Amino acid sequence: MSVSPESSFRKIAILAPGLIGGSLIRALRTRNFDSEIRVWARRREAVIELLATEGLVNFASTAIEEAVEGAELVILAMPVDVMAECVSKIEAFSEDALVTDVGSVKGLLETEVAPLVRERGGRFIGGHPMAGSDQVGMAHADPDLFEGAAVILTPESSEDPAGVNRLKSFWEGVGADVSILSAEDHDRVVAGISHLPHLVAAALVRTVLGKDSDTGKFSGGGFRDTTRVARGPEAMWSGILASNAPAISSQLGELISELEIWKQALDGLDREDLQRFLSEARTLRESL
Repeated sequence: MSVSPESSFRKIAILAPGLIGGSLIRALRTRNFDSEIRVWARRREAVIELLATEGLVNFASTAIEEAVEGAELVILAMPVDVMAECVSKIEAFSEDALVTDVGSVKGLLETEVAPLVRERGGRFIGGHPMAGSDQVGMAHADPDLFEGAAVILTPESSEDPAGVNRLKSFWEGVGADVSILSAEDHDRVVAGISHLPHLVAAALVRTVLGKDSDTGKFSGGGFRDTTRVARGPEAMWSGILASNAPAISSQLGELISELEIWKQALDGLDREDLQRFLSEARTLRESL
């Protein structure tokens, strides 16, 4: 994997090497990016682990100021609800540094994180790789996690086309398919395809297993596949749901109305409607 001089970053700082940050580190190395990779980790044990793997990173520290020193690209890979706190601990970014993130909510970052970045001399362009797992942590990092994955960039304005193009090329370099949306459109779209499904999966588990946990021993692939994402870390997901609450609540209201229609068809033993609903759903699902 070669990267054009116009789009490459000589020094990249990845702050928080969990599943996404760790996968990005491994993706860069697997694809032979020659950038210097600098990492901040909250735990000393994580720093030791990173440095113990030969050739993985060039620098790792529990001191966030040291990690961002000289970085042309800074990637915020911690949960969205602590990004502002982490950025506030940085005195200044390198001159003209580009700062991005991997979080799944953008309205919050536009109002709370972007101003902090600008105050410290950086430029902020939101980013969201639509890739992940119900597993967490660097131990589950996958160098191919972004291959064929959608990445959404949410520039605040059209005033930095060069920065957007460099960031687009960066993500394409690890195999992603990049699109541009406004922060508002991003949060609306992601509420429907990511946040609402997680909430529904959790609600379904509570509904079925909460009354009788022994029911689960009879479950097959359908129930397990449908509810897989409910295994995700609750601390992270409660922050995501709260941060995008208006958009999620709006779509949840639409889902409740849809479920009422299904309930009416069931209560009325209306096979024609049930078949029509199922047929429409199958057709829509096959379009993915």
